[in-house]
Amino acid sequence: MGKKSIVVEVMKKRLAPYGFQYAEYEGYRWRFSRELDGLIQSVVIQRSYHGNDYTLEMDNGYWFGRSREITDDPNCKLDFLPFHNEEEQIAVLNKLLDLVEQYGLKKLEEKAEESRAKIKEMEEWLYPTPEMYKKLYEENSKLTQNFMEQYNTDKLSEEDMLLLLKRELEKVKGEPYEDVQDKLIELASVYGNMFIKKVGGCWKYIERDGLSGVDITLYHWRNILQEFVKIWQREDVELILNYYNDNCNGIIRWVRTCRKLHGEDWQPSSAYAKWKVPPM
Repeated sequence: MGKKSIVVEVMKKRLAPYGFQYAEYEGYRWRFSRELDGLIQSVVIQRSYHGNDYTLEMDNGYWFGRSREITDDPNCKLDFLPFHNEEEQIAVLNKLLDLVEQYGLKKLEEKAEESRAKIKEMEEWLYPTPEMYKKLYEENSKLTQNFMEQYNTDKLSEEDMLLLLKRELEKVKGEPYEDVQDKLIELASVYGNMFIKKVGGCWKYIERDGLSGVDITLYHWRNILQEFVKIWQREDVELILNYYNDNCNGIIRWVRTCRKLHGEDWQPSSAYAKWKVPPM
């Protein structure tokens, strides 16, 4: 039996009694979901791109957690457990799904009320227009260059660049959305190009959806413009630094681990990685 079939079979056996059904497989991720009191709750088994190992994720449309969040144990280290044969594969899957029964179902219940409130809040969020997305895709290089020349950023460190973006966003807090759209596109251009320089990737435009963002080799997709609109609307500019550092650090740790194991010239498999990962 193939690896994919084994994952679905084990998950179905363990999760069906709780009302979870197979929902989708995408990007090395198997998702089982159920609807409970208006929330879509999911259990996901993810395989890493570079080896035979699995990790567990759970979410309910707002709250998201892996083993540490699910168990409330900061020392829990049950992410990306390796296996070498079918017997070990099944054992790893069951070990992860034990967490769902022992901790995860209760955690979903605990987070339900908060998540409903957050989802309701999300429904009131503003979103970029198709015109904004298209402008970002077509003009991000020019906007970034103009920003760098205007603020003389050639000698700024990465941290100082992020602080500059933060200050610029603070300046337009509370202004009408229609009046700040061009500024948000400009800042998203600089931010997105910083990501590409740091971890590799390329701007991408999805014409059928009218969306643009950064397609990052080891992160797949970042809707940079939506992130900036959210940060601006929430008036929480510290998220600029948090989002950037959290996401970059996760990728950097992964790349350094792979290069320690496979050599400094390691690159992700060409089967899914369209762009080279820079030195880290």
